[in-house]
Amino acid sequence: MKVLVTGASGFLGSHIVDACLRAGDTVRVLVREESDLSHLRTVAGVEFAYGDLRDTASLRRAAEGVDAVHHSAARVTDRGTRDQFRDENVRGTERLMAAARRAGARRFVFISSPSALMGVRGGDQLGIDESEPYPARHLNLYSETKAEAERLVLAADRREFTTVALRPRAVWGPRDHSGFMPRLIAKMMTGSLPDLSGGRPVHASLCYCENAADACVRAARADGVGGRAYFIADREPVEVWSMLAVLAGRFGASRPPGRSPSDCCGRSPPRRTRSGSCRRWPGTPPRRSPGTRWPC
Repeated sequence: MKVLVTGASGFLGSHIVDACLRAGDTVRVLVREESDLSHLRTVAGVEFAYGDLRDTASLRRAAEGVDAVHHSAARVTDRGTRDQFRDENVRGTERLMAAARRAGARRFVFISSPSALMGVRGGDQLGIDESEPYPARHLNLYSETKAEAERLVLAADRREFTTVALRPRAVWGPRDHSGFMPRLIAKMMTGSLPDLSGGRPVHASLCYCENAADACVRAARADGVGGRAYFIADREPVEVWSMLAVLAGRFGASRPPGRSPSDCCGRSPPRRTRSGSCRRWPGTPPRRSPGTRWPC
């Protein structure tokens, strides 16, 4: 299979490239020339296409001859106008889908986000599944535009052009330099992490980067996924303060304030993807593999 990966110079996108290569795919990446391409240039067998989601001509060139598109690029900054977010996250996705269809691609995997369901005063979202509706009012412009793009992608599903959206939860792992995990660790190392537990367990559903990337590869091949969205998460949620206590021990930092680590936090996190709370890839039995250590 020949695939196009957008956002490949970023954290998750680089792992999608790795997963596609492991699966035997021929990989082309859509990147901007000014992006940091130092890691991608060390990956053998990657073809570079230079362009931008706002440049239709570059998208058409990038999509030529591909069978599937993994669309991971997005505007994720906290800053920007509504038009900037819509141009990159919504109209950019529309342009890329149009280019992919025009080039004869058969599959479009949209890397969405649980943020698409985050609303103002939405409360906890642990344990929800894919039946959860979009909120009436989104939390921020990123959430709003990811939801709008996701709807467009799912509505574009056709027999000859399968579209699917993946919502990996709180992705973590190697090459993450600015996500939630590095920020938590940095605050913990400097002793500036406040106790947000209130003395109670704080559970979170995470997704190891390779699990999220493997899910993309499977979504590009699975039958029966068209027009559907899937949460992607590690097999079990974690208790955040217990996890941070383990990491503090690994890094030689002081234990974060709040709850003491539970007996379970020494277990290795699960290594395989699981799509949401209730759905499983159609026709695919659950797979198990040995756990992996925290790669910190």
